Amino acid sequence: MSPRRPRDKERTVQDILSAARQLFSEKGLHGVSFQDIEDASGVSRGLIIHHYGNKEALYAAVQEDLNREYVAMMAAQRQKSGNLQEMITNAVRSSFEHAKGNRQYRRVALWSYLEGHESATEIEKAFTTNLITSMRAGQEAGLVRRDIDAFFMPFIIKGTIEYWIQKEKLIQELSASEQATSELAGGQGAEERLIEVLARLFTSGD
Repeated sequence: MSPRRPRDKERTVQDILSAARQLFSEKGLHGVSFQDIEDASGVSRGLIIHHYGNKEALYAAVQEDLNREYVAMMAAQRQKSGNLQEMITNAVRSSFEHAKGNRQYRRVALWSYLEGHESATEIEKAFTTNLITSMRAGQEAGLVRRDIDAFFMPFIIKGTIEYWIQKEKLIQELSASEQATSELAGGQGAEERLIEVLARLFTSGD
């Protein structure tokens, strides 16, 4: 167990969240006990309950924390973009790199689905709504294809990325075979080709 020490509220909350993120990503909600969180964080069970009430509320707070990081990263990337095509490309690339590089984000999302504890956080809903609105504005301006309902566009991108990461071994084998028998790769890796295809998917219409 980590040694106990005097704490302020902000440090205590951060210690609890950091420990809970790691544990929940490894074992899910039902595989983690208050004792596990206490041991990993160095925060007493009483203080954990004081701040979060119960384990389900702490799990929801972890999902909120992970989603907040994702949205902040995506918003920062969006500010660097110029035209809509660049914005979409940057969004796809950033989402892909974040999902692949952040195991806690990916694993907690999978655990929450498997255990029936998905949490549609307000920040995630607002972010997704904003993306849909941007796509609809692009359709009205003639920059985004109109034959696909803009509501589905963020989910198509995110779902494709998540499935791609889950099927990494299959994709590696198929990509190696394709590159050996065709010129379709054009010198690009499979991941970069996926980003390009997704970015072009919604802007290649009328």
